[in-house]
Amino acid sequence: MISYLKLRWKKYWERKTWFSKISDLVFILLIIGLLIPASRKEISAFVSGLTAMSPGTLDEDKQLSVSNASLNWSVANQDGAVFSLSDFQDRPIFLNFWATWCPPCIAEMPDIQDLYDNYGDRVAFLLVTDESPEKVNAFMQKKGFNMPVYYHQSGVPQEFATQSIPTTFVISPEQKIVIRKTGAAKWNSKKMHQLLDEMMQ
Repeated sequence: MISYLKLRWKKYWERKTWFSKISDLVFILLIIGLLIPASRKEISAFVSGLTAMSPGTLDEDKQLSVSNASLNWSVANQDGAVFSLSDFQDRPIFLNFWATWCPPCIAEMPDIQDLYDNYGDRVAFLLVTDESPEKVNAFMQKKGFNMPVYYHQSGVPQEFATQSIPTTFVISPEQKIVIRKTGAAKWNSKKMHQLLDEMMQ
């Protein structure tokens, strides 16, 4: 058996190029990393980030208007101050549902932070979670993020109902949902900048 394995290894080593050998090693290390609970979340987030793309806008006939009831939906910020969605309707709204345990959420966070750094208060960034403020604060500090985080105060309106996270909605000042994206995305893109700039004209 040992001689058979040695023969197979010798044939493998002779047949493969250096690039193939390195690729195989990286793949094996990736599989091992996914089997280790401590590194699984970070590796999954890294892979999600590699496959993320800039989202497209919805066709005009599919851009739903946010209802008055949904505009009254309330969320609380880190300090406990309560806001309704209507408090932000004078500018584009970037509404993101996320969690600290979610690898695709973690994958897109640096890009959202970059987008926030570029636009600040000119766009209303609402990163909404149902986790505890203590857990979220620790996560944000560890990652060096300073985007505004909000917490559920009531059930999520039907327009924003989702079974998976991250899910992101971009809402125009005219209260139209122009983007609905489930999964990680590249948010700090030229296409996204162009869309937000057009909304603010």
